[in-house]
Amino acid sequence: MTLYHSLTAAHRTQAMAAFASRTTEHLLEGDHRWGSIEVSPAGRTSWNRTRLTVYPPGTNHAERRALHFYRTWPVVGAVVALFTILALSAWPPLAATAAAVAVYALGLLAGFRMTRHLRPRLRRLSVVLVATGGGTETLGDIDFYNTATDEFRALDRLHDAGLVSAAEYELAWAKIYNALP
Repeated sequence: MTLYHSLTAAHRTQAMAAFASRTTEHLLEGDHRWGSIEVSPAGRTSWNRTRLTVYPPGTNHAERRALHFYRTWPVVGAVVALFTILALSAWPPLAATAAAVAVYALGLLAGFRMTRHLRPRLRRLSVVLVATGGGTETLGDIDFYNTATDEFRALDRLHDAGLVSAAEYELAWAKIYNALP
């Protein structure tokens, strides 16, 4: 009976470690190994933009982390700058504001420098839905967008289930990447 409990405990520990690893990777690198999907919701402007960004095949963990940092820093950096001002509330207001602006600017500069060689190789496809008087109008290649995102999602499911090797994953990723305009 103790063998059963120790195997169960070991299995639980292994599962928790795998979950922690996936969660950390998700926070640091984004939702997908191959790139990102950004959706700007329709607001008062009555248009919605969806952008598919595909990284060059072979993008490693460090490069994905740098690209994710570059993409998220404008919002995260604003929050960090706000907390910097709050943390330095004992300082003169001008000095605290200058420190917050410096933190924000350094984050922008770091993201820019870390990704300067990667950003030109990114492939992007945008699709815009615009509300018109009689319905909606689509700008962009919605059929290719739907096909590419469906293929990437299926590829992720196969990879996560262990049905696709790393080489097969990158080959399929490269096929989609090369098909992007």
